[in-house]
Amino acid sequence: MQLFIAVLTEGVSVPEVLQKFKDNNFHGSVLSTRSIRHALMDSVEPDPYFGGLSKIVDGVEVARPMIFVVVKKDEEVKTLMQLTNEALGGIKGKGFMYSVPISNLEGLED
Repeated sequence: MQLFIAVLTEGVSVPEVLQKFKDNNFHGSVLSTRSIRHALMDSVEPDPYFGGLSKIVDGVEVARPMIFVVVKKDEEVKTLMQLTNEALGGIKGKGFMYSVPISNLEGLED
């Protein structure tokens, strides 16, 4: 089981990628890196454990869409990568994609 993640440089291509996924029976979620930054920074009191994080992420904030898809079969990641490349005309210069193994998952049905 894998978590496939595609991080795009801009949101304009997200509908094409999601349509390719839908047409091939893959479903996932889209989140903005801006949302992740706000979740980290807004939930932290001034300068405790994550205090140094603000020094790294300060500055101009650019929202980058992240697409998340959980797949049961590891080989499905290659299909997702192919579909993403087809939708974007190639990922180079438009973002990056990767997967990480999932060892435990609860709450999703077949």
